[in-house]
Amino acid sequence: MSNMKYKINEIFVSIQGEGLLVGEPMNFIRFTQCNINCTWCDTDFGEGEFMSPEEILGKLDKEFEWVSLTGGEPMLEENLCGLIMELKHENYRVFLESNGTLFNKEIFDLCDFISIDIKPPSSGHVGCHRMDVFSFCLKNPEKTQVKVVIQDKEDVEFFRRIYKKEYLHWILQPEYDSMREVDYGKILDMLKGKGNVRIIPQVHKIIGVR
Repeated sequence: MSNMKYKINEIFVSIQGEGLLVGEPMNFIRFTQCNINCTWCDTDFGEGEFMSPEEILGKLDKEFEWVSLTGGEPMLEENLCGLIMELKHENYRVFLESNGTLFNKEIFDLCDFISIDIKPPSSGHVGCHRMDVFSFCLKNPEKTQVKVVIQDKEDVEFFRRIYKKEYLHWILQPEYDSMREVDYGKILDMLKGKGNVRIIPQVHKIIGVR
């Protein structure tokens, strides 16, 4: 097994609360590092523990086939490929959650599903995603989704600008604290004729699980 160490914030079991796999029970490995600092980020990155692949695997529940690599930004971890290969060797399916600012084709090819979170104006990091990440999603719609968190009108307009009808799996995710203030009527008007966009809130927060 690899002698690499990974900085982990927490490891837990919950349901996937976002996107196309919403409701799927899975293991979560939350990494500590991040290369941006979104204004509405819901993760505390102040603490972390360096763990070996063996220690990480020992904390996973084998009864659930999916493992979400989340954060933070998992792509910042050195030798993330090594950890993914260890997970695959143990017959886990790997769900990568990334902010789209980093690209590594080997990592993306290894993962079973990838969620790219493109940042809108309300995040404080508008448009920081890479085009090679989005190009990968366009070429691999069967294993990807592109998510945009929406808090206000500016975020919706941002989505309108980046939207490409040839991509199949767009997710609009209302920002949790602003969820009831979003004008869904205007969003629905904008989505007329766009059959590849879904509005999906953070279900895990709504039902009260982490």
